[in-house]
Amino acid sequence: MSLNWRDVATFYRYEFRAALRERSIVINTLLIPIFMYPFLLWAMFTGITYVGGQVEGLTSRVVIDDQTGRLNDFRQIVLRDEKCEVARLRAKDKALEQIKAGDLDALIELVPVTPGPKSPPGNFSAQISFDRSKDRSEQARERLEDALGTFRSQWLEKEAARLQVTGEQWQGFKIERKNVASGRQMGRFLLSTMLPLFLVIMIAIGCFYPAVDSTAGERERSTWETSMSTAASRRSILTAKYLYVATLGSIAGLINVAAMMLSAKAVLAPLTQQIGEKFEFRIAFAALPVMALGTVLLALFVAAVMMLLASFARSFREGQSMITPFYMAIMLPVVFIRTDAPFTPQLALIPIVNVTKLFAQAINGEMQLLTTILTLLSELVCIVIVLRLASMVVRFEDFMIGSYRGSLGKFVKERLLKRKQPMPVGEVR
Repeated sequence: MSLNWRDVATFYRYEFRAALRERSIVINTLLIPIFMYPFLLWAMFTGITYVGGQVEGLTSRVVIDDQTGRLNDFRQIVLRDEKCEVARLRAKDKALEQIKAGDLDALIELVPVTPGPKSPPGNFSAQISFDRSKDRSEQARERLEDALGTFRSQWLEKEAARLQVTGEQWQGFKIERKNVASGRQMGRFLLSTMLPLFLVIMIAIGCFYPAVDSTAGERERSTWETSMSTAASRRSILTAKYLYVATLGSIAGLINVAAMMLSAKAVLAPLTQQIGEKFEFRIAFAALPVMALGTVLLALFVAAVMMLLASFARSFREGQSMITPFYMAIMLPVVFIRTDAPFTPQLALIPIVNVTKLFAQAINGEMQLLTTILTLLSELVCIVIVLRLASMVVRFEDFMIGSYRGSLGKFVKERLLKRKQPMPVGEVR
């Protein structure tokens, strides 16, 4: 089964042209990376902003239980907010029941504190009862706390004037926040958090359907045997299919990166406006080749595993079920590994995780030579291992003609690990 690169090129072009006529492949490989994730991000952040605006527009129905004799003063401060409505006082138990039922939003109790060495005359404590499971009640709590802060400041000013204490003396200290990160660093932080996740997802989606269609799909359409009976060697045909699947996965990943970079500013505008920070979404030019190479290597690895798993299926649906666990497994490291965690040589040896960390470091402009080399080498080793396993599998005739019934795990146990002797005619020497 010699490898003829002319035959590989011929079948590669055939598979690629066939893919462009397949609607599901075009949608998942080309259209979704361009439109879906930028649109989903825009819709998500816009929705969060819209919901926040809706909650802020609701009127808060509150009850004030004042035992300090300052009800009128505090009530006036609360009513300065046009979105607050003070209901008549009722028993605490009944008020709590109405908060749970949604008829009231919050109850605030002002209780005097006994004067002492550490408590000046007129001091008081406040307790706010609300329902955290309801946005409206949470909003009422925030408004009452703001009003309470204003009321407290006014009381301190009056006490300071009575005791002839200046504002600087009773102020004590104040807190000021200063973000030392530049707009470009903030933009890189957001991109390094989101882009690696979407990149891995899009590479997996880009490889998913072509891998199933070029293996299990062909067996279901009964075209697998036709391809294998041509003058081209089986190795040439399988190499062409593999390169075709990896190409579509790489295209999906690279298109997604380009779409996110072009739309990041517009997509994340609602979030940046809420934070009140300036963001610049730019990636250093030196990081682009590393990200492109990492994308291609990751696509080669994912394509090899998905094709190997799907090639044991006899129908498209069965191929999907065989690939789905692997598809879900490669998502877990991306979700649970923090992109700002140190990129150690140990992490550089873990597949998927290493590429994700490499992307994050490339975006932040913090690439290290050792971890970069280890990541690329480990991905190459993983690709070689999977391809070596595939080359051992395709030697068996019953697998190639589709008569073998079982999964990859069963095949490895029965054939490759020699737990069960293969049939005399089952292997092609």
